[in-house]
Amino acid sequence: MDKELLDRLDKIEKQLGQKRKDFWEKIQVLTPILIPLSIALIGWYFTREYNYHQLEMQKINNENQLQVAIINSNVGQSQLIKGFMENLTSKDTAARNIAIEAILYAAPTPGKRIVELMAKSGDVKTKEIANDALSSKRIDLVDNLFSTQKQVRLIAANEITSNWNSDETLLNMLIKKSGTCLISNDSSPDCENGVFNTLVVLSSFSKNLLANHKNEVVNLISKIPTASKVTTNQGKELLKQVE
Repeated sequence: MDKELLDRLDKIEKQLGQKRKDFWEKIQVLTPILIPLSIALIGWYFTREYNYHQLEMQKINNENQLQVAIINSNVGQSQLIKGFMENLTSKDTAARNIAIEAILYAAPTPGKRIVELMAKSGDVKTKEIANDALSSKRIDLVDNLFSTQKQVRLIAANEITSNWNSDETLLNMLIKKSGTCLISNDSSPDCENGVFNTLVVLSSFSKNLLANHKNEVVNLISKIPTASKVTTNQGKELLKQVE
């Protein structure tokens, strides 16, 4: 083989050998950095996955506890109803009137249905007492929805969305109360929270019922200050149901 060719091949081999040497030298230099970085990345990944699964398990646990609480609540309300039935059907007017008022608060879900039934089918006096009790309950629900205490607001919101979201009178009262706050530019916490809560619970009312009061709802939302981003966004969500 030609000497010149051999020299060229030898030179190429030396260059390749040097490149391989340089490559491994770089690997050796980077290894102390890459290993801790790899361990950190793997640790981060497994920590993230662990936290995610923990949150999912907590969510499932909370949902199960909520279902148990609802069941216990329903059982408790059923037992209360049994205790009230004697007084609700009593000939003693005072006892019956007290029972009508009390059952709305002690057993909100079945109590409301029973009192509404009495307001429609009872004698004149019973109808009057039942309607008065329902009116008082509406006032309390609206006032509680605007309470400065978070727990009170949450209970009222839950009761409205569960039992009163077909009540047109309550709908009108909520719109009026919120409108009063907005017109007077009342920025107190109870008004701000109350308006937001009103928009939330109104979303649980039927689309047809909201459509019947479209103008009032739109007018209410138009009064929300643009600076109140969260309330404004909730208003936009409600608008989708009435448009």
